[in-house]
This record gives sequence, structure tokens and C-alpha cells, in this order.
Amino acid sequence: MYIEKTKIKVIGTKYERGGKEKKNATLSEFNFDDGIQSKDLSKFLQSLQEDQGHRFCGETTCNITIDTSKEY
Repeated sequence: MYIEKTKIKVIGTKYERGGKEKKNATLSEFNFDDGIQSKDLSKFLQSLQEDQGHRFCGETTCNITIDTSKEY
């Protein structure tokens, strides 16, 4: 399946200088405005988890919109 637009946002706790915590901060953000194959998106998500050096803990939310009103 080809996905036209994809936006991935990793949210978590960011530690600033002096040890201050900033909760619900955007740690990473990725946009695929040119589209991506679903298989490639799956591989990207797997490598994102591995490259961060730790497993993501907590809630993972995925929003998918399939708009069949547009014709190409």
C-alpha cells in the first residue's frame, strides 16, 4: 500500500540544562510528504526504535485516514 503523506512524532520527557524536565516534549519529528510504501514505513519504525538505543515505553498512538474522495 502506498501512503501519500506520513507524519511521525516522538513525544517524551526532555531534560534541559540544570536537570529541568520538560514533559510531553517533541523529541523527534519525521515527515514523508512525497509518500512512502507501507513496508518501508514499517522498516523505518523498526529502525527508529533500534537507533534510539532503547525500547519505547508507554502509549503508542497511530491515526490513519483513508480518503477515497480524491481521484488521480
